Amino acid sequence: MDLGPLRAAIAAASPSSADEMVEAVLALVRPAVELAVVDYGVEDEDDASDGDAYDGDEDDGDDSEDDGGDGLLVGDYGGLPLGTDWPVFQGAPLVLVARLRCEVLAELLGAQWSLPADGSLLFFNDDWHRQGDGACRVLHVPDGAQAIEVPDGAQVIPALPLGAWRRLSVPELAAAELDEWSSKDVLALMDVLEAARSAVPYAPHQVLGWLGDGYYPDAAGCRPLLQLEGEQGTSWGECVRIAFVVPEEDLAAGRLDRVRVVYETA
Repeated sequence: MDLGPLRAAIAAASPSSADEMVEAVLALVRPAVELAVVDYGVEDEDDASDGDAYDGDEDDGDDSEDDGGDGLLVGDYGGLPLGTDWPVFQGAPLVLVARLRCEVLAELLGAQWSLPADGSLLFFNDDWHRQGDGACRVLHVPDGAQAIEVPDGAQVIPALPLGAWRRLSVPELAAAELDEWSSKDVLALMDVLEAARSAVPYAPHQVLGWLGDGYYPDAAGCRPLLQLEGEQGTSWGECVRIAFVVPEEDLAAGRLDRVRVVYETA
């Protein structure tokens, strides 16, 4: 990761910050992928989700922290599940909120991507935002899998193409890794984090990186796999954002069976 621009932004916005604190924050910066709903001019849903629809140049992902261009076509917000039984929770179909192509994420994240480098990941959560075992699901399906039929009572979010850009992710003030510096001088730490965010804008949809403030319950010991805000066709009520989180050791091992979902409410 090239932290030079981020270090320069902190120095410009908060020149009095202690070097040790700045370096402690920079040491925690993680690579991530920003997602955004984009218009690729795709005529139908099958073209948007098919693995062969990706035609971006490899160089599109080489300039980290560059928000220019259309990004790489990585998948869809919503749509229909592919090649698997539609998962249910307590008798009700879960909602597919995103499907992402592993090939694109692996290209953008390199060695940081420990999950499969081919196929797609499907992210499901409970329509009522309940929690517990089975209240969310992340499934890996192989390339070439076809969309399945919609069961009775299933909510279907319209497929919205997602662009993907490599970016950096800065920890939030509440991150346990910053407790030592927070106890020493929380105001100075807040200045450093605010300065860092002048160079790392907020991303409403993000893969990996740091979990944003405001999620409940606490997700200590977990890494965010995917964070999403509501989009067209969703109805989340007081829920502002959802995040699929996975234990640190599971992410390193490429394990998806213990993923759980946490929510931020207004």
